[in-house]
Amino acid sequence: MSEPNTIRTERRFGVTAKLDPNALRRLYMLRAEDVWQDLLDVMEQCCIEIESVLINTNADDEKAVLANHKMSKAAWQIFAHFQERIDGEVNTYLSNMLLTPTAPPRSFEELEREHLLNPLLPEPIDDGPL
Repeated sequence: MSEPNTIRTERRFGVTAKLDPNALRRLYMLRAEDVWQDLLDVMEQCCIEIESVLINTNADDEKAVLANHKMSKAAWQIFAHFQERIDGEVNTYLSNMLLTPTAPPRSFEELEREHLLNPLLPEPIDDGPL
């Protein structure tokens, strides 16, 4: 694993594999936190910085204008793809979670019977017919 402050500049072994359940859970938690919007803001600022290079390129330098246009467009596409990918991974995590079955509400008679079997349980309250 890389150091926490190491900038990744090249492909690493195993990154193309599917994310493990813990990684999916952490992404889900990140996506649900306020810090997610902060992260998006920083990434958007990076795209704007790259776009600003294009805006400030001398219009007479056609090669530089074209190159900076390609960089700007790629930055925004990567930004959008990143968001779509994270949302997809979060959806994968949510779809793989086991749903806990919900039991139907118990009747007053069932609660009363349970209380008789275990008097330490609170006495049931009859709410009348539903």
